Amino acid sequence: MKLTGGQIVAKALKEYGVEYVAGVPGHGIWSLFDAFLEEGSQLPFIQVMHEQSAVHMADGYFRASGRPMACSTSVGPGATNTIIGLATAYCDSTSLFYVSGSPQTYMHGHGTMQEIERQQDNAFPRITEQVTKRAWQAQSVQVLPSIMHRAFNAMLTGRPGPVHVEVPMDVQVEAADVTIHPLEKRLPIGVAYPDPSAIEAAVKVLLSAERPVIVAGGGAITANASSELTRLAERVGAAVSITWNGKGAISEDHELFIGAVGQTGTTCGNKITSSADVVVSVGCRFTDWSASSFAKGVSFSIPPGKLIH
Repeated sequence: MKLTGGQIVAKALKEYGVEYVAGVPGHGIWSLFDAFLEEGSQLPFIQVMHEQSAVHMADGYFRASGRPMACSTSVGPGATNTIIGLATAYCDSTSLFYVSGSPQTYMHGHGTMQEIERQQDNAFPRITEQVTKRAWQAQSVQVLPSIMHRAFNAMLTGRPGPVHVEVPMDVQVEAADVTIHPLEKRLPIGVAYPDPSAIEAAVKVLLSAERPVIVAGGGAITANASSELTRLAERVGAAVSITWNGKGAISEDHELFIGAVGQTGTTCGNKITSSADVVVSVGCRFTDWSASSFAKGVSFSIPPGKLIH
């Protein structure tokens, strides 16, 4: 099928399950926005007043739904306005797809359209590399289908996070015969199985506990494991505390819920968690927001208790 670069991006987003795009239209990405309006690749577009808001919107959508949303901006300051939002999503492990424009490939290095080029030609993707799981720059329309499925693969597997694809203006309008492969054929299907002996040992420790506590982080929500977490807590009679990103991992009306833990935690949550003899960590990384008193050489110290992570 012969498609332009803009159509490839729009059709891939639609076929890969993206339901909304947020952003600010601009001269550097008009051809992509045209594709968002075409039959077959039409996507609801939410125009915001500032590019940073578009990224935060996509971030919040993933936190609420578990599904990635796309955001799109023009070039120059329109693109650099996204960095704070991307850094937030990257640090908090939330997935979103960011697509931006750039000057034409043959104009890279000329400083047009407020291009960042003093250290390296068209250096904006080098900036987003620091706050995304991966950043790509499409140098031709032929490589765009591959870039799109690789971006979704990176975004939807492993630890969640944002990805960035930059599509220069000439690539947006260039057309070629390409194939957009189904996303399910591009995602790994393997399942990581835990060590049975480690599971056995963890079960013995947990069943022997007198004051077990489960600390649920954002990973429990990302993995859609709230029901399993609640059943585990009920089965062993463990109190459940949550981290900053773990809010919603268990109903706050549940009798075993004790509140949040860490700097922004509750008195009840911190006191009961710190007095536990066994702590089960589910989707929690124990950052400085949720833990303290780190001992040298260990990631978390609750002597004389035990940690199942």
